[in-house]
Amino acid sequence: VHAAYTGKTPLIARDVFRDINKLANVFEMSWLVSRCVDQFNHMAGTIQEPSYRDLVFLFDEAVYVLSNLKSRQLVEIALKKIQSLNGESQRDFIFRYLQNLTSLSCQQLDLIIELTKTNVEYVVKPITEQITASSSNQGTLDLTNFKYTLENIDLSYCLKNNIQLYERLFGMLEELCGTNDDLKWLLRLQRKSIKESTTFKESGIEIATTSASGVAQWSDSNIIPNMFHTLNTSLTFDEVVDWLGTSDEVVNFWMFFEGIWTWMNANEGSIVKCSPNFLNKFREIRKNRKWREVSESFLNQILHKSESSREFFQVVMSCEDLCIGLREAGWNIIFSKGIIKDILSIFEQETKLYFICEGHESVYNLSNCSKPGKCGFILKTVPAKEHANFVLSTDPIDYLYSEEIHYHNDIDTKDLHLLVQWRKKLKIFNMHTGHYLPMSWAGRPVQEDNGLLWNTFPVHEYGKDDTY
Repeated sequence: VHAAYTGKTPLIARDVFRDINKLANVFEMSWLVSRCVDQFNHMAGTIQEPSYRDLVFLFDEAVYVLSNLKSRQLVEIALKKIQSLNGESQRDFIFRYLQNLTSLSCQQLDLIIELTKTNVEYVVKPITEQITASSSNQGTLDLTNFKYTLENIDLSYCLKNNIQLYERLFGMLEELCGTNDDLKWLLRLQRKSIKESTTFKESGIEIATTSASGVAQWSDSNIIPNMFHTLNTSLTFDEVVDWLGTSDEVVNFWMFFEGIWTWMNANEGSIVKCSPNFLNKFREIRKNRKWREVSESFLNQILHKSESSREFFQVVMSCEDLCIGLREAGWNIIFSKGIIKDILSIFEQETKLYFICEGHESVYNLSNCSKPGKCGFILKTVPAKEHANFVLSTDPIDYLYSEEIHYHNDIDTKDLHLLVQWRKKLKIFNMHTGHYLPMSWAGRPVQEDNGLLWNTFPVHEYGKDDTY
């Protein structure tokens, strides 16, 4: 009453601030509403070294006004004050405020989410710790507020900035999944966090996007680099060697010699001797391109169409500075888990090929891995109707479905070279003979009206018992 007559508002104590502010808003006393906002701003400004109690007062008053009076005036003041603190102080406030997460209202959680902005780790860490504590005590935990919070923060920032915390969170949530609905919720949450990320390249993770035509567009860093190239086999042998030695399409010595093999298959009638001049040229190309040697076992098991081709590669294999053992060259043959009856079938629809790095962990620095299952990776095919391709899957969803393997970021496409082993069944002893079929220069399978075509794929015989 005194303020109404004098126009002066004395300082309002904290314990009555909410009642006075509510009174001003309910009776639409604009002058008093304005004075309350000014007083709240003054309170925030005079807090130089805020205690947790100071920050809770500012935050809770802002929540109350927003949820009951539908005003954001105090919200802006409170959040600005808290956000002006250093990162450690902000983190400590959020961590303590979320200690009673199960009892908080949606409005309180909404403002916490707004306060954190991209610092979602400030929220994820107390959530993981509370889940851990509950599991350790074998207690039951009401996940309603946990789910609400996780659904409304942008977890892609956690994936980008702290992938260990991200994996820990989803590992704990997976253990809590007691029903199919829980698992579906978890999968939706993880897929959403991946899709929301716009900076996955910085964290070493790539995902596919979709063009206006609806065809998947994969990042170049996920595409297997040696696949689906074409070679002009009408060139002379010298010309094709020069081209293979300088082309950006050729990324390693394996592709280089696969190109020579492809030319020889296409020019079966031409006889080319592997002269000392050619060997010196190969050495010069390897030195200039800084390539590792090619594998002796790879060249030895290539399926040749002519004796001239076989003799040519035998000379190459005799040169230790061009061709050495797999491990000495830094390569390992890693076979897929399963065999394929019809090689074209994998391009009729998206197909996943599972590879296990068993016995080769040291190559990828995985020797000390303690994760469940085996270290490995998944190659996915892009169907022929969508411009056929092979891509390395880095989508955690793909590995979540597989209990046998898990993926490490150390596995990179630049260290992968894809080829097919043709396992032709022999008529005696029920045995198989295996030959490597280079695929680098086989072109790309296409979808035609009469089915899939891949006329340049280097298979010369088909048998009902052959597998790949």
